[in-house]
Amino acid sequence: EYLFANHLALNGSYTLTKAFISEFKYDKQHQWLKKMPKAEAVGVTRRLLLTEKDSLIDGDHSPIYRTYHAGDGVSSSTKPLNVVMILMESFSAEFVGSLGHKGDITPEFDKLREEGLLFKNFFSNGTHTHQGMFASMACFPNLPGFSYLMQQPEGDTKFAGVLKFLGDRNYQSLYVYNGDFAWDNQRGFFGGQGMQTFIGRNDFINPIFSDPTWGVSDEDMFNRSAEELAKIPADQPFFALLQSLSNHTPYALPDPLPVKQVTGFSELNEHLTAMRYSDWALGEFFKKAKQSKYYDNTVFLVLGDHGFGTSHQLTGIDLLRFHVPLLIIGPNVVATHGSTSLTVGSQVDLAPTIAGLTGGDAAHGCWGRDLMDVKDKGFAVIKPSGSDSTTAFIDGNKVLVKQPRLDEKLYVYSFEQESTAKLISDAAHEKDSKHKLHAYIQLSMDSLLHGKAGFK
Repeated sequence: EYLFANHLALNGSYTLTKAFISEFKYDKQHQWLKKMPKAEAVGVTRRLLLTEKDSLIDGDHSPIYRTYHAGDGVSSSTKPLNVVMILMESFSAEFVGSLGHKGDITPEFDKLREEGLLFKNFFSNGTHTHQGMFASMACFPNLPGFSYLMQQPEGDTKFAGVLKFLGDRNYQSLYVYNGDFAWDNQRGFFGGQGMQTFIGRNDFINPIFSDPTWGVSDEDMFNRSAEELAKIPADQPFFALLQSLSNHTPYALPDPLPVKQVTGFSELNEHLTAMRYSDWALGEFFKKAKQSKYYDNTVFLVLGDHGFGTSHQLTGIDLLRFHVPLLIIGPNVVATHGSTSLTVGSQVDLAPTIAGLTGGDAAHGCWGRDLMDVKDKGFAVIKPSGSDSTTAFIDGNKVLVKQPRLDEKLYVYSFEQESTAKLISDAAHEKDSKHKLHAYIQLSMDSLLHGKAGFK
């Protein structure tokens, strides 16, 4: 019904104009791409994404829409596994203790890290919350010219992401957020994708703290989340998206604070204090969750929606703005997959990973893979928010950066001990990465603009 209403709201001449502009943007954004025959782009991209567990559903309609045959999943229970995705505002990996930072900014996350599987080389697909939400849920990449798809006509389609295949299994879905769902058309877009229940800033009664600009505190959001999840009947499987907000400028926080103010980081003190507060609220939520009846049959995915910039820019693209932690906690996760992964991944990999965790067959059109079942070093395609068309292809410990009208640059990077990157010369790797990047972007753009990014 949301999809229909959204279409009704689009004036005919306006939509036609937007379509023309989109095609113009498409051509303009492709100026720096080395166009290749569509069949070649399809072949390269399928080799990147499809595994032996995938079978295409209708390759003529959507080049990557497929069924993932995940097998048994991680849980030994006969009950469907609940899924909770926690999207932490500006939760940069650069300041996470369990990823090497010494400032004691994330003590609660660091404790949780001991209980789960931590991905050390995980990236957001963009540098704005909008792209983090979109990529995580719709599993579609952040493309040049289309950074705000939830507000654009091209985004008004049925993306075959996590809400699609869990909805097919009769999961109940819940979205809890500190702020207003009108922002970035969250309610309209996610409602159209199948999200059932929304709890936002106007649904909190007597919150501990409310900022007039953004909404209630992370403590309020997590408290309400714990209450709502505990209400769900034990025989009803659920998916919940919990999205934090306090670690966002202007960093309006409760007074008194339940954590110490961060000092010693100059202009970042205020930002890191907000991050420490969000981390504390996350820890309080898990204390409640562990006392609940649903906890032992639930998998939690905790990640940043994006990082944030510092004076330490590593490459031609600000890599630290994309580097975020991904922590997966759930039954048998560590026993079957270990406690640490160096596999490269990004937010478009989350839905296929959830498919793998929950088991069974999942029909999806994701531009990523199940990170628990990747046989290579992994890859990610990232792009800054807004009009900047710079893109990067991350492959193992190498990143190829492509800026419009400039030659590609290849770096080797490391996040061990301290974050570093250096330019290298490797013509074969550069050529291969460039070919994969161009094929991936070309095919995803083609799919978006010609109505083949979702399902029939």
